[in-house]
Amino acid sequence: MNLPEPNQTLPHTRRFSRIMRTLKPVVGFAVACCFLNILLNLRYPAPQESPGSLLLISPEALFIIAVLCIAAVLNWPYKRSLWMGLTLIVVFLRLFRSADELVPMYFFRPFNLYVDAQFLPVLIRLLYKTLPLKSFWLYSAAGILLMAAITTGTWWSVKTIHQALTHGRKELVMTAVIVAALATPLLLGSVGSARPLPIFQAGFSHRIAQEIDFILHVRGYRSQNMQAIRQAAAELDQTPSSLDRLQGADVYIIFIESYGQTVFDDKRHLPLILPEMTRLEQALADRGFVVRSGFFKSPAFGGSSWLAHGTIASGVKLSDQLVYDLLITSQATTLAPIFKQAGYRTISVMPANEIPWPQGKFFGYQKHYYTRDFEYQGPRFGWSPMPDQYVFEYIYHQEILPRRQPLFIEFILISSHAPFNRQPPYLRDWSQIGNGSIYHQKDTITFPVIWPDLTNAAEAYASAIIYEMTVVKSFIEQYVDDDTLIIIMGDHQPNVQITGPDSSWSVPVHVISRNMLFLEPFENNGFTPGLIPRQMPPHPGMETFLPHFLRSFSTH
Repeated sequence: MNLPEPNQTLPHTRRFSRIMRTLKPVVGFAVACCFLNILLNLRYPAPQESPGSLLLISPEALFIIAVLCIAAVLNWPYKRSLWMGLTLIVVFLRLFRSADELVPMYFFRPFNLYVDAQFLPVLIRLLYKTLPLKSFWLYSAAGILLMAAITTGTWWSVKTIHQALTHGRKELVMTAVIVAALATPLLLGSVGSARPLPIFQAGFSHRIAQEIDFILHVRGYRSQNMQAIRQAAAELDQTPSSLDRLQGADVYIIFIESYGQTVFDDKRHLPLILPEMTRLEQALADRGFVVRSGFFKSPAFGGSSWLAHGTIASGVKLSDQLVYDLLITSQATTLAPIFKQAGYRTISVMPANEIPWPQGKFFGYQKHYYTRDFEYQGPRFGWSPMPDQYVFEYIYHQEILPRRQPLFIEFILISSHAPFNRQPPYLRDWSQIGNGSIYHQKDTITFPVIWPDLTNAAEAYASAIIYEMTVVKSFIEQYVDDDTLIIIMGDHQPNVQITGPDSSWSVPVHVISRNMLFLEPFENNGFTPGLIPRQMPPHPGMETFLPHFLRSFSTH
């Protein structure tokens, strides 16, 4: 029996080694392609149609493979810049797709790369303020690790595919070229009539093309909207603005965060809110107040409250952040200077504004109250640095009680801001509020809502709106003893997870005063008696408020 020499290899071992050397790049190529394909097919945070949809061929993944095929055909050697560039493209595509799914889920509008990219710091701050600190840092660490894993996996995939294609694997090159050629009509024609084969996933490259087109034409978009702002300002300049028909009565505009039409339309909310609204309406009537209610169509949905505030103040429909930025650099007339010219002291109350806001000067208020101005010594409640009941009490003692001239005050309430899981208790005895330290001794009202999932937040949302309306009602009862005109309105509908996907963009508006003459212009505009608005659609946009208000309360 002849045994092989120690340094000799058995024939079957050599064959196995050759097979493994042959299979290794093929297996690596397949795994790398699957990683890129699944990564770009994921619809997260939106739900996936089915697990099988992840295995359909992604046109965007094939674009990356096609570039590597070209590099292999042209015999391009290893280049770190090529791998780095393709890795960054894949990471961008992944982030873009997530944002393109996330924004419609929460704000009921398409994602705009040019406009929305600037809100990333705002999103981080929102999570920091509304999540428990440990959860915030846990999620932040998980997000960083996830991005590192995606980047590393993408780098490895691009490197593996490139090496497999450049090491003489002509079969791989030809297969990849053929598949990429089949996907090209889908990739390039997804905005047209091209239909994907059953093995291909519908791509999202057309959305990227739309965003690039928007960026390339943003100058024209700016010019078009600036012209609309100038036209609205010119029309406003021709509108009478003496406000003499107010006869020196105070005017309060009170925005309630996330107060939307869903309160009266959704069967999950109405049964909880209707009894409270009826009780509040009767309490106001017992004190001699008359109420008229209607709806305005807001330019915002689910967030971006400042678009609604700016639209009311300027008479310009601020449909997105770009138009808002144009407005605050324009010479447009706004509501506060008009009141100042009529002899009013104008005050802006924004308790949630915790950072410097120089843009606020555009709106022309004589006095701004931000977070730091309230001398609050109590705890914060989620996004809200302080309860709105404290805000009213503080402003009453600082501005309303010692006033020497008529007041125009804009209140931007914040206790009903998402995620609604931590809410302040209502204090029946307002004299206890003091500097707010009493809230340390009171139990916080909590709900099992885990941000950012608001699918089970119906009860918490209704509770927040009831709190706001109760506070406003009590403020009116205790501190309004004249013909003050009070205008209460929502800024936008809440998150689409609360409203459902078929909701309107309308928000409730309530006008309250002891002077019936102040309510007639709103009745003529379709407002109905009581706190339950029954105004039929279509509802006027918020941009109609300012010119209508000026014409109604000014002598021609």
